[in-house]
Amino acid sequence: MARDRRDELLELAHAALSLRWLALAALIALGTLTSASVRTPPAFYVVILLYTLGLSLYAWRYADRALNAARAGVVFDTAAIGVGMQVTTDPQVFFYFGFVTAAVAGLLMARVGTAAIAAIIGLLEFPRLPGSLFGPNLYIAWGVAALALQATGQAAAVAASHLRRRGEFLDLLASLGRAGGGTSPPAEAAAHALTEIIGFLAADSGSLMLLDPQDERLEMFAAHRLDDAYLRVRLQLGESIAGWVVRAGQPVLLTPGASAPFPLQRNDVGSSMCLPVSSGGRSLGVLNINRAPNRPWFSPDDLATAELAGHSVIDILLRAQHERAIAATLMNVTSGFIGVSRALLRDPAVLWPVLLDQTRSITGAQFAVLALERQDTGTLDVVASRGIGGQAALSFLPGLLAASTDGRLHVAGDHPPAGVESGAGNPGPVVACVPLRLETRKIGAIGLGLPGGALVSPRQLDAVATLVAGAVHTARTANRLADIGVLEERRRIAREMHDGLAQTLADAMLQTDLSAMTAQGNPAEVGGDLKELRTLLERGMRELREFMSELRREPADRGKFSVALEELGREFQRRDEIPTAVVVTGDPARLPSAAKYAILAIVRQALTNVRTHARATSVTIRAEVVGETCTTSVTDNGVGFDLAAFRAQPPGPQHLGLISMEERAALVGGQLEINTGPGHGTTVTVRVPLGR
Repeated sequence: MARDRRDELLELAHAALSLRWLALAALIALGTLTSASVRTPPAFYVVILLYTLGLSLYAWRYADRALNAARAGVVFDTAAIGVGMQVTTDPQVFFYFGFVTAAVAGLLMARVGTAAIAAIIGLLEFPRLPGSLFGPNLYIAWGVAALALQATGQAAAVAASHLRRRGEFLDLLASLGRAGGGTSPPAEAAAHALTEIIGFLAADSGSLMLLDPQDERLEMFAAHRLDDAYLRVRLQLGESIAGWVVRAGQPVLLTPGASAPFPLQRNDVGSSMCLPVSSGGRSLGVLNINRAPNRPWFSPDDLATAELAGHSVIDILLRAQHERAIAATLMNVTSGFIGVSRALLRDPAVLWPVLLDQTRSITGAQFAVLALERQDTGTLDVVASRGIGGQAALSFLPGLLAASTDGRLHVAGDHPPAGVESGAGNPGPVVACVPLRLETRKIGAIGLGLPGGALVSPRQLDAVATLVAGAVHTARTANRLADIGVLEERRRIAREMHDGLAQTLADAMLQTDLSAMTAQGNPAEVGGDLKELRTLLERGMRELREFMSELRREPADRGKFSVALEELGREFQRRDEIPTAVVVTGDPARLPSAAKYAILAIVRQALTNVRTHARATSVTIRAEVVGETCTTSVTDNGVGFDLAAFRAQPPGPQHLGLISMEERAALVGGQLEINTGPGHGTTVTVRVPLGR
């Protein structure tokens, strides 16, 4: 924009140089047509022609110096006028040319320079000077002519001043636009914009206040030459001048004698302007501009200029408000995650109200209804509601069912759709039914009773629904894993009791029967049988104590990952007498705790499957950390099995081990692979990202 303004001045300079040729032609024509006996010497015109040609050529050759050339031409023209009026018999021609020179001086020079040029030309026509147009008795006519010269020059100077002021204002708007659209922080951009506005309006101090939409208070966002006491001010709407301006939406010009809603009470301020900054009916803040008591007061024109400048800081305040809103939303989401994580540790029925409370906090909904598909039948049931009664919540079930079925946003009843403001005749809440999706699978819908007249973004609703769907899936998966874990542990306890203590007790019962038979035939051998019976009972007691100690022992996965894997291998080899090798490469310390626990649980389940089904003679446990992935595998040389046929069987207890391994892997973002075949052994591999 500064370049555009400079181009305007250069074009004006070129126009002034071109105008000189027209004036020169007029001089020659008037000098030729005059009836005087002694005309202007031709050599004089030649001199004027040469310097005019030289200035024009210089300006064409050096375009950026045209302005200086035009100003120099004004000085040469003044000198030519003075000489022409003295050496010729037709001075009126040069006097008329003086008006043109005064006008050009007004356009190109300041008011003082313009006044000097007009004064020189006027004094050259003083009645007592030789060759003057005005005789000694024409002082009044001379005064009128001199004043006309000054008026012509000053009028042109005023026009040039307005032109320069317009260019400076365009420069200001361009600078404010760059500050608003740049990448600098809003506070830094606001401080720069405020400094530019204060400098342009020749003010002494000022401030830019931001409206916090959360608590509806004005706070200082940028300040220029204000006391520290004003920097900590937080005004409510309607409080003080700034609060009144925001609520009324009208600018205020404060001067000592002006009638305004508030008197000007600060002694250090002579005049002040306070303007609201808004966009689309949304209040953003206030712009304050002050001048000291010894300075001229602000005018209505200054107020209009400040209003235009205030429009240029809209983008800055919008960015600041958006950042505050995003920060507040993130805080709400964070607190929501904390509440959700606590609720995840309990029954899912406890989680649903927590999810609805957090959703209402984020969206500002008056009530919320959660409907989920049953995992066994696929029917949709209302599982929780907040801010509304259970029977009233059921009335929105058709809308929730429609949203869950077609996967699109629906509006219950006759309310306007989300994103459209409800009219005065429909002040009730807008009930938006948002589908809950997990990738391509629909799991239910959530209904939100939004306040009437609220403008809601469908993207915001989709984002909230994504958070809710993720929490629902996590809760269901965790609950299912807990159930599977309990079932696995019960089966393991039953297996241990069957293979250990139950077998020992069976042997003890058999020994009891044998001892009874021996007592009938040979009582002398009963003592030896009783000793064997005691030995069996002692072994059973020892096995029971060992099993109880194992149940009370800390899990192996509480230590280092490599140590835990080696302990699992040693324990498996000791109990089942199957040679087991453990190989760990890379840096397993980078593995997150959740991934470590999941991998160890998968390895433990894979070893249980080897013990139960594989009939293997060797097992290898291998863990490798390469790049951003941890790959762990359990390989045996057993009989293997047909994986496709196994998966084709109806779901039953035999599937729980495989299901638990796959769900544990998916819970930490990993993948489970099984490579097996009849007679070829089995390899269970899990790949888990490190999750930096």
